[in-house]
Amino acid sequence: MKKYYKNNFFIILFLIGCNSESSIEVLEKSRNLINEQKYSEAISELSSLINKFPNSIEASESQYLIADTYAFLNNYEDAIIAYKLVVEKYSSSKSAINAQFMLGYIYANFLFDYDLARNEYEIFLDKFSSVADSNLVESVKFELKNLGKDLRDIPALKEIS
Repeated sequence: MKKYYKNNFFIILFLIGCNSESSIEVLEKSRNLINEQKYSEAISELSSLINKFPNSIEASESQYLIADTYAFLNNYEDAIIAYKLVVEKYSSSKSAINAQFMLGYIYANFLFDYDLARNEYEIFLDKFSSVADSNLVESVKFELKNLGKDLRDIPALKEIS
């Protein structure tokens, strides 16, 4: 009888293992859901990935995608919370660099809170200017220089405004 239970135990473990998706598969599935405009399902899948694989590379990317999805939906309050989580929990990831930038960008360009934008951009420069893409660093410097200005008042943008 013991052998019967032991064999069944291993079969059950095998079946559970076969049904579990990898973090890469869950991330890809979530991206597909976003492309299909199934945002709530995507956020749920991404949150599940973070809980199941908290130390994976995909976890930081998933948290960032959650934030991006909220931002896309103009839910800036939740986007800010989610971006801050990326920076706090995954500070050495590329996602943290982009999340810190997005914090400043949302405050400046959507919420028009230039003090908070300046603060977030300065944090970006302090923490990430040595490791971030040079174009992103230049974008932050440009944003800081022109915070609160009308597009028509920015010489570099006069031709497109």
